[in-house]
Amino acid sequence: MIGVALAIISAATSALSVVLVRKYSNQSSAFNISLAISWVGMLILWPLALVLTDFSSANIMSVLLFALSGVLTPGFVRLLYYQGMKKLGAPVNSSLFSIYPLYTSLLAVLFLSEILAPGNWVGILLVFSGGILVEWTSREANNQNKHSRKDLIYPVMGGIALGVGSIFRKYALNLFDAPVLGVAVAYTASLLPFLVMLVFSAPTRKELSLKRDMRLFWVAGVGQAITWMLSFYALSFDEVSVITPLLSIEPVFVALFAYLYLRKIERVSTKLVVSIALTVLGVVLVTAKF
Repeated sequence: MIGVALAIISAATSALSVVLVRKYSNQSSAFNISLAISWVGMLILWPLALVLTDFSSANIMSVLLFALSGVLTPGFVRLLYYQGMKKLGAPVNSSLFSIYPLYTSLLAVLFLSEILAPGNWVGILLVFSGGILVEWTSREANNQNKHSRKDLIYPVMGGIALGVGSIFRKYALNLFDAPVLGVAVAYTASLLPFLVMLVFSAPTRKELSLKRDMRLFWVAGVGQAITWMLSFYALSFDEVSVITPLLSIEPVFVALFAYLYLRKIERVSTKLVVSIALTVLGVVLVTAKF
């Protein structure tokens, strides 16, 4: 029960951070946004990790797995998420990202020996169907967020990376139950994709402005750090196939916060809300104990 509550709070906190990023996203690039949020997170997480972690039971393999998960998520996932948000809009992008329980649950069955009941599989299919309907409704004639179908690659690839990263995190937590250290290590390792891009892309180096982006996105960075700590603690309390789908109800909170705070740049239609509700129903079925 504790893991479920933490996962839901994590989803809400993440959604608020997404909306805060979306508010200023037109003033920066996905790379700069991601890097600024990662730096803010590291400044918060490492002092907490050093205080809260019992290093006497540290496990090298778990630390390596935390790092590997961090390269995937938040590393690549953060880049893909914010690029998708700029292209698709916050509600649509978060909703399409939310189908990642389909990947995670399948991987949990294959590699973690977790068992899903028939109702759980129905829920996974509903989550997937809800994601498809969200994309369809986003193409209504009066929708402000016009996009190309090729832009869907961002949430799809991000969802796959997020699903795989969740498996590595759960493995690591099973070996060494240190959620805050796990998040700190993951955040640090997530800088690897940014470093590679900075080394090989001159335009990326030219556009980099951490001073500006830290000023715009530091609050979202604090929110994301809290989100990740809560999600790691949730995974330490419960199974991947339960926690991950609960984290995916983020689109409900994104739609709510977007309606409240982003009316000038985002349109949340009735059909979009219905599509998101279908996804949430799928999440409930996935997490139900039959």
